[in-house]
Amino acid sequence: MNDSTPRVGFYVHYHGMGHKHRTESILRELSCPASVVTSRIHSLDWNGPTLDEVIGIDCDNDEVHAEGLQHAEDVSALHFAPLWTPSVTRRVAQYTRWIDERRPDVMVVDVSAEISLLTRLASVPQIVMRQHGRRDDPAHLTAYEAAHSLLAPFPQSMEDDITPDFVREKTIYLDGFCRFECDPSTTGTKASKRTSVSNFTDANDSLRVVVMFGRGGTGDVHEHLRNAAKSLPHSQWLVLGKEDNDDRRETPTNLQFLGWQDSPDEILRSADVVITSAGHNSVMELGRSRQRFIAIAEERPFEEQVRKSHILDREGLAIGLSAWPSADQWPDLIGSALQLDVSRWDKVFQRDGAIQAAEHIASVASWSHNKRQTAQLISL
Repeated sequence: MNDSTPRVGFYVHYHGMGHKHRTESILRELSCPASVVTSRIHSLDWNGPTLDEVIGIDCDNDEVHAEGLQHAEDVSALHFAPLWTPSVTRRVAQYTRWIDERRPDVMVVDVSAEISLLTRLASVPQIVMRQHGRRDDPAHLTAYEAAHSLLAPFPQSMEDDITPDFVREKTIYLDGFCRFECDPSTTGTKASKRTSVSNFTDANDSLRVVVMFGRGGTGDVHEHLRNAAKSLPHSQWLVLGKEDNDDRRETPTNLQFLGWQDSPDEILRSADVVITSAGHNSVMELGRSRQRFIAIAEERPFEEQVRKSHILDREGLAIGLSAWPSADQWPDLIGSALQLDVSRWDKVFQRDGAIQAAEHIASVASWSHNKRQTAQLISL
């Protein structure tokens, strides 16, 4: 590696593919040499024009000492610090050894309070990726304090009312981005011609609702879906990401489970309304394609999806719900979704947020590299 070239490191959380997809979106736009450090998912294919290594370190959820787990939350500035856990001991050693050998100029941490504090203790500047949710606990706030800056993968208009002032001041807000590039002119077209449930009266011109679940989707919602489909008999409900269950005899004829689809784009484009979770990547992909959708929060730590669904509803970007509604609410909810103004997403996607993120990361890496190269070292 040329010593004159800044190097960027990414720590990527192993839980859920959304963190990987977000990192790869930024890597596609990054000009600096880059490394990825992660657990469990390091053997997957990673893409980025300047990505030259993917390092796997031990996962702190493996080989956890049963009694030591009782002490995992003893330290308020850490979310997870169990005692007597060999995977954690190895993980710390592997990460700090890699930092000492590679000397990244900046680490982008997405996301881990423990890695954030370890990075700062190793004397490396870091940029911490933010997420929605109630993150005013000591561990999150300490990680934010330890960061050079914070990246919000959403514009300032989607900021939460409960976010502390110092967090806002350190945040670089990004326009929307997702793993797929979508042309808004080719999507959401069917829904744009319909404004109310009463427009759909027969099988030849039926309302089409597509329900989309990811691989990390919620639990058993089959009864919710059956009740929803029954509440709108002149409608067609297609479910992506789930199979029907043992009570399939109770499934109405206008509800169809399509299972996992590797390429669901055509089905989504045919929808008048999409129903999905309030996960970040699902939300941004549907917003990018200008779909009208209802976001139903799934249970996540720190109320992540509950807070995001509230913001989506507040900004008129989607119909945001904190939980599955009762059957009699569906006609009004679908009617409200049909009236959403998808042009509100234009402000979210004014620029490509991945390019903005890459520009900020490269700038911080260059600043850090210059400081490190020209430093006068002293002993205290």
